[in-house]
Amino acid sequence: MAAIAAGVGMMMVCCSSSVAALMMGGGEDDSSGAGAGAGAGAEADVEKEYIVADESHLSEYKAGTVETGAGTSVEDCRKLAYDGDYAAFGFRKAANTCWAIVDGRATTGKVTPLADHVVGCVTAGEDINTGCNTTKTNVVRARHYKGVTTFNNIACTSIPTCRTAATAAGANHFGWREAGGNGWVVTAPAISSTTLEYAGSHTVGCTDPTKIPPNC
Repeated sequence: MAAIAAGVGMMMVCCSSSVAALMMGGGEDDSSGAGAGAGAGAEADVEKEYIVADESHLSEYKAGTVETGAGTSVEDCRKLAYDGDYAAFGFRKAANTCWAIVDGRATTGKVTPLADHVVGCVTAGEDINTGCNTTKTNVVRARHYKGVTTFNNIACTSIPTCRTAATAAGANHFGWREAGGNGWVVTAPAISSTTLEYAGSHTVGCTDPTKIPPNC
């Protein structure tokens, strides 16, 4: 078992000889509401763990990566990717640099050994070995809406500005063409009847950041 620093109040422990490692703390609170003196069968509050693949990277980055800056720990790099609304991240231990994995959902079966590297999901409880699905505001990177018949373009240059423009247009969802620097909203059919398919430079989201497309 090898331990590496993972930020203040965070601890990561290697748990297998392949890639799995766990970093405790800062997870989502799955509260059952049970308190002291609760009756038999009541569950205690559960704090999810951050799961990372130590000494590893990905054999394929389908939609590429984005450099997110300097970081001296797994937690530094996780936070940079989380704040950038990405679902997955990487940390170069020797270089103390970080990157975000654009298509966090396409990591299943792609984790492979590489010294001095760590990859993982930004959300507690999610495992990069089976895909990273959740971002800070529930956008889905490298996807667009399949089955669209009509749409309107909107003027925006980022996730926040596209969400604002879509809200002003009366839509419950948005799309952002990262390469083109603008966005769109679907006018037909209803967004809930569409599906998501791969599009490397597109990002989609709901105007309500607690929801995940196409279920906006």
